[in-house]
Amino acid sequence: MTIPFIAVGHGELDNNPDIPEEYNCPRCNHKHPVQYGENVEKDGTKTPSKMLAYVKCKKGVYLVGINGKMLK
Repeated sequence: MTIPFIAVGHGELDNNPDIPEEYNCPRCNHKHPVQYGENVEKDGTKTPSKMLAYVKCKKGVYLVGINGKMLK
C-alpha cells in the first residue's frame, strides 16, 4: 500500500471555497457528510479540530479540505 502525501503552502488555499457540509465523493460521485479529525492532547483527551476535512465512502476515506478551505 502506498501512503499519499500532500503539501500546502501558507495561504495557498485562502481563495478556495469554504468546505460545505456535504461533498461529492471523488470516487463514487455521491454526496457524503464532511467529517473532521480531532486533536489528541498530551493528557490523552480529544478535542474537535477543523484542520483536516474528509469524507468516508465504502471505497475509502478522502481528504477534501484543510483549515476550512476546499482542496481543488
